[in-house]
Amino acid sequence: MSEFSSILSKYVHEKNIKTYSLAQYCGLDRSNMYKIINGKRKPASLNMVRKMAQFMQLSPEEKHDLEEAYAITLEGPENYYRRKEVLEFFRDFTLSAAPLPPFHYNARIEEEEKIFLNSSIEVMQTFFHMISSEMSSGTHGHLRLLVQPDAAFLVNLISAECQRDAGIRIEHIFCLDSHSHSGQSKKNYNLNCLKQILPLYGSCRNYEAYYYYDDISSRTGSLTLLPYMIVTSRCVCLLTAGLNKGCVLHSRESIRMFSDIFDEYLQESTPLLNQITDVQDQLNYAARLLQESITGYSFQMSPCFTPFITFAQVEKYVRKDISGRELFIAHFQEYVKKTLTLCSQSKITSIFSYDGVRRFLESGRIDEYPQDVCLPFDPPDRAALVKKLIPVCKTGAFRMLRKDIGSSLYELYLFVNTKNGYLMFPSPYSRHPVYLNIEEPGLLYAFYDFCENLDESLFCTPKEAESLLTELIQDF
Repeated sequence: MSEFSSILSKYVHEKNIKTYSLAQYCGLDRSNMYKIINGKRKPASLNMVRKMAQFMQLSPEEKHDLEEAYAITLEGPENYYRRKEVLEFFRDFTLSAAPLPPFHYNARIEEEEKIFLNSSIEVMQTFFHMISSEMSSGTHGHLRLLVQPDAAFLVNLISAECQRDAGIRIEHIFCLDSHSHSGQSKKNYNLNCLKQILPLYGSCRNYEAYYYYDDISSRTGSLTLLPYMIVTSRCVCLLTAGLNKGCVLHSRESIRMFSDIFDEYLQESTPLLNQITDVQDQLNYAARLLQESITGYSFQMSPCFTPFITFAQVEKYVRKDISGRELFIAHFQEYVKKTLTLCSQSKITSIFSYDGVRRFLESGRIDEYPQDVCLPFDPPDRAALVKKLIPVCKTGAFRMLRKDIGSSLYELYLFVNTKNGYLMFPSPYSRHPVYLNIEEPGLLYAFYDFCENLDESLFCTPKEAESLLTELIQDF
């Protein structure tokens, strides 16, 4: 039986529903209703599923479960749960670290050559001391991590400390699950790893993540001896998978040996994301992606206005005091030209939200470009740009979501096609855009598949979009 037929059959029997009466109410003959109940046929539409729920007098929770089972049956469990996880990835995205628990500094960390850690509190104290000490090295600090990203306390601590001193170099190796299937666990482990480390890119300019594949349960199981390792210039910390026991070594020989081991692991690992820091490099990188003759998606709540910016507006809103302004403007204008061409060819579908348009009208800021490079647009130019969205919404090149997916405070931008893609978000500390090229193919596919299969009910129709945008402009 299918997921849907299993739960439908359960409700039919629990509530003593007459199959003939249910079939009549839904406009089906009894034989077809039996086929649906037995999993030999699927309902023709979600509306029919809702009719069934209404006839059986299901509670809101039961109705939700029936509709979800229908979606799982249509899409397949793996597709359904992966897409649901990506949706939650955008909805839950944040760059704020969780509060750290209070604890006392342990002086013996510096006094003894070997220290054994016998509780999670002692491990946390050690994390704090190791990272704080290495941060004091400034640009010479080097932190090597062989720890899974779900070590939340460690990730939060590094993110918080880097806000004070972002000069430290951090190399982070972790395992991605080669047997991760959302349809079985209902959680995508690899996507969750990405979610955990993104705040580090926002706070640490010299953070680099590397991955390798393995069965995650075998790598981090309770019977795996000291699978985690942290190496600084002052010490080495070896830890259990539960981060509740470990040991610290201070000898130079230990540091040298485990640094060499880490470097060997690094040679066998692959960069997860490639950070592009220079604004000019970001424009060149985005232009290269646009030149690929394949379809793609732009997913950002604030609309991608780049195709509609005039050359005169580029000249007007690029700050006068930036170095190499003339050359930058020339490159910027060429980038605008390319995006306009692609927009007219409908190779890129741009997904945005109603609230994203409203925020732009209020602020005039296009967060894709740093505030120290581009000025906010004046009110008349804001309205002019929003007007240009109306015709492209009619063609389907731009599609407006009825409401935001994700936080307006920490907006996460995505561009993806079948070969390449990037994530972008403004750093909450520098306000500069953080561009991250997605290197891992499984994540790339997950994002592309998500954009390609977004539920139609999330979108405004072209006619609704025209009406809402016109009303926004008039109110503004």
